[in-house]
Amino acid sequence: MNKPEVLLMGTLHLAMDPDIVNHQKENIQEVLEALKAFHPTKIAVEKSFLIEEELDRKYAEYNAGNLLPSYDEVEQFAFPLAHYFELPALYPIDEIVDMSKPTLNQVFEWAKEHQPALFKEILEVQKSLKEMEDTSSLLTTLRSINDPAYISQLQRVYMKLTRVGDRQHQIGVKWLKQWHERDLAISANLSRIAEPNDRILVIIGGDHLHLLRQFLSDSKDFTISTYLEYAP
Repeated sequence: MNKPEVLLMGTLHLAMDPDIVNHQKENIQEVLEALKAFHPTKIAVEKSFLIEEELDRKYAEYNAGNLLPSYDEVEQFAFPLAHYFELPALYPIDEIVDMSKPTLNQVFEWAKEHQPALFKEILEVQKSLKEMEDTSSLLTTLRSINDPAYISQLQRVYMKLTRVGDRQHQIGVKWLKQWHERDLAISANLSRIAEPNDRILVIIGGDHLHLLRQFLSDSKDFTISTYLEYAP
């Protein structure tokens, strides 16, 4: 039996940049044509099982030609690919985790007030991330998000967050604990749907790529491919 293959595609959330959907339809189509070469048997998306019925309903409407895709990466990327390959459904693998104890904003506020030198370090790494981003088009944006160098630099930010606080107030660690719980759950949810010989396309926010790849690699249960291997 062959291990299931997972293609990790990091994406931005299109609702935050609706101009991409409005003005870059050709680029969206280029991405779809490139991803067809993977021949997915399943498509997993960053949605919670709590909205699975709604997801199924919308996908059925799309298949019937009655749904105009919204500013949503699932509807723009996953629906057309699933329809093309005649897949019966999509798989929601996200997890609802309370990310408010503390919030990320509270972590940054603590660092700004109590650890200004560390706060400056974090801002400098974030600045370097912005400089690595090429947002001139959807194609270049997706390449930036999925670039190993970019992913590694983003992880530097998270590791610096572990230093926010002190021994009595592990502010940064507590926020990252919530983040790791979410990515561990996503990895578990993905593993539960995987079967031998599957080819699973995972469409997920770029921030999740580092941990998700690590968890899947550590399991040694998957063959892992990256978006850049197929990117137009």
